[in-house]
Amino acid sequence: MLLMASPPGIAGQEGNAIARKPAQVLFQRIWESNEKAFTILVPRDWKIGGGIFNVNPLQTNGPGNSITPKCDFTVKNDDRGAVMIHWVPSWNCADLTYSPTGFGLFPPGKYYQGMLVKPIVNAKQFLMEMLRKERPQASDLAVIAEDPMKEVTAAYERKAAQINTNLRQLDISPMRFDSLAMLVEYTEGGQRFRESVMTAIADNRAGAFQWSNENTVMFRAPAAEFETWKPVLDMIQSSILMNPQWVAAVEKAGGERAKAALETQQYIQRVASDIVANRRRTNARIRHEHWLFISGQEEYRNPFTGAIERGTSAYRYRWQNERGEIICTDELGFDPNRHSAYNTRQWKLSEAWDRKE
Repeated sequence: MLLMASPPGIAGQEGNAIARKPAQVLFQRIWESNEKAFTILVPRDWKIGGGIFNVNPLQTNGPGNSITPKCDFTVKNDDRGAVMIHWVPSWNCADLTYSPTGFGLFPPGKYYQGMLVKPIVNAKQFLMEMLRKERPQASDLAVIAEDPMKEVTAAYERKAAQINTNLRQLDISPMRFDSLAMLVEYTEGGQRFRESVMTAIADNRAGAFQWSNENTVMFRAPAAEFETWKPVLDMIQSSILMNPQWVAAVEKAGGERAKAALETQQYIQRVASDIVANRRRTNARIRHEHWLFISGQEEYRNPFTGAIERGTSAYRYRWQNERGEIICTDELGFDPNRHSAYNTRQWKLSEAWDRKE
């Protein structure tokens, strides 16, 4: 799972929001229900669905998608999912272009070593196919903006540097990556929606006859309310905390290959922080401040742990309790400790971090 703020080129789009954002939003930290693999902040009364699952290699004729658990997880405001965020599973597919027999023995649609045989597609093709699958009733689809997420691609390339060095020494083409975020609009059920979708395509055909989609996330809201709900969706997206015990158990069960895959996931999860660090080094505080501004974020100091955390800047006040739950509000003088709905926990203001410290 990759968790990061929306790419600047996407986040900076002007919306036609007409709805007012909620006066207060209480984010409650809850567990992923299938395996307790992570916790996530979810607005109170919102719904979650799916979670971690494992692929049985006996059902797919091989282990190609059974090395590590997969995640198919949604958070939505109602049963329909008018406002929702969806983490789409990463799947390994087989492309036998570089194999001695090509597609002769395993044509597209068959399974090779547990992987669906399918010629590789670029990131944009993958996202368009995914939209047609996930939104079968959508019509009048239009691409509003695109961002190649070059920093995400660079992060994957850095992580794969040693593998690629080894492949080159064997005179094998290195792994390659293609990342993209798109902002689209479409009509569904008589309503116009705006949706942000992103993925990275990892091309390892030369080394393993395989390619995969990574970091595939989509979130949507009615087009007229997208800018209203985007801060809430961004907050959800950036709030996942992995369960170290679960990670350790998966590593133990899956061995070194699973450990390597999980390390890659964890590494890519830190891309957002790497972007911040790189931009600080490149252009110091001014560049960093600009990135926070265009991505709609601020940095806050946790009043209980002292840790610096990023969150939406769409609200003037941010309250936090020891459980990590957060209330965002614009209301001057609001104190959750004085309200019966919230007073079961001690709440403290989470102030914006003074980056001059």
